[in-house]
Amino acid sequence: TLERDIFLATPRHPRWKDEMITKAHDGLVGALNILFSKSNMGKVGLSEVSVAQWKQVQSIVLANEGTLVSECGRLMGRLDLLVADLDENGDSKGWIVADLKTGNPPKQKLNEKVSRQLRFYRDLLKAINPDHPPVYAEGWYSSNQTIHRADGPSVLDEAFAAWEGMRPTEEPLEGTPGDVQCGFCEWKAWCPIWWAARRDGTLSPGSMFRDEVVRAVRFDRESGAALFERMPPLGDEGELAHSDHRFGAILRDQALDQMRELMDSGYEGAIFLGSVRVDGKIVHLGDWCEVLPWTPLLKSIRE
Repeated sequence: TLERDIFLATPRHPRWKDEMITKAHDGLVGALNILFSKSNMGKVGLSEVSVAQWKQVQSIVLANEGTLVSECGRLMGRLDLLVADLDENGDSKGWIVADLKTGNPPKQKLNEKVSRQLRFYRDLLKAINPDHPPVYAEGWYSSNQTIHRADGPSVLDEAFAAWEGMRPTEEPLEGTPGDVQCGFCEWKAWCPIWWAARRDGTLSPGSMFRDEVVRAVRFDRESGAALFERMPPLGDEGELAHSDHRFGAILRDQALDQMRELMDSGYEGAIFLGSVRVDGKIVHLGDWCEVLPWTPLLKSIRE
């Protein structure tokens, strides 16, 4: 079908498209059914929708993939949909900020993080539009076609406080390593604290997926085969030592491209490997991985 052809031609991670087409299609149908319900049209088969009906649905969509920016420029968000909240007569009585969710729907109430995200969009939209009608924020879960409203106080004061707390300083923030904090952190190539925490046993190495700091002993740029030496930390500021711990690796796709670029540049320093998949004595790296120079930041380098 045309939908499938467009989906498969979209340049994203090349490994998941074929197996995810059914789930993606079901999610699309679920999201459209929710949108149709908001237009007061009732249940209708998508294959039977007329041009006039589709225009009616489109008429309630006020914004799609809209960017919200506070007047001061410090806060920014990107909402999926802004739709008119219709009464029983089809007249708009307010706005609904809708965020499409493809994950597992909540059993009772929204997760606090999701609720805060939705309320942030709601509150930022209200701040930008002082003459706004009533505004509500909802999570639309396509898997079971349920709608969950995020109620609660404004989160803008907390958002501004968080912005103030992230102002650049010459000295970095104090590290607080842990499995939760470090699990999906994207700054490990520049942070020496997590690697020292691994050494000290306060941070688990992970079982199937783990991060490493290594030196390239051998690398075949054609096959993607490599031999790495683990570089344990000396102290807490990113200095490294040599070790006898060596392991083989197979690199593919994005990881292989990054490794080739690094080696072709003449780089000879330590390397951060993010989210390698462990398979016995061999690790595998692909599109889900990062291969970056190990560059601990101990103070600001801004001029």
